[in-house]
Amino acid sequence: MSGDRRRDLRLTAESNIRCTITGSEVVHVIGLGSEGSGMRVLTNKELPDGELDIELELDDDGQPISLKGNVVWRESWDFETFRRHISGLSLHGVPEEAQQRITSVLSKKIDS
Repeated sequence: MSGDRRRDLRLTAESNIRCTITGSEVVHVIGLGSEGSGMRVLTNKELPDGELDIELELDDDGQPISLKGNVVWRESWDFETFRRHISGLSLHGVPEEAQQRITSVLSKKIDS
């Protein structure tokens, strides 16, 4: 079995893509999947199990996108003075318009 869990195109987000997850401080969006299939985020504390409320801000001047997701994998790193957590999120119920916006933003980043 391959160690690659990705089903869709996924781009490392080195731009102004941001998200808010209720009850958690997201430090950085590390990756975002095409059509809103999933994302990888760096946080200051471990994300809880269960459904999460997520607000995604793309760098396309559009309104934030409200999403739902679940943690499908996680890693934690302990440093001397702080701890960081990386989580892979599976997103669900992403409206078609939001899927198109996400894919458009990712395509522009790949082409540039």
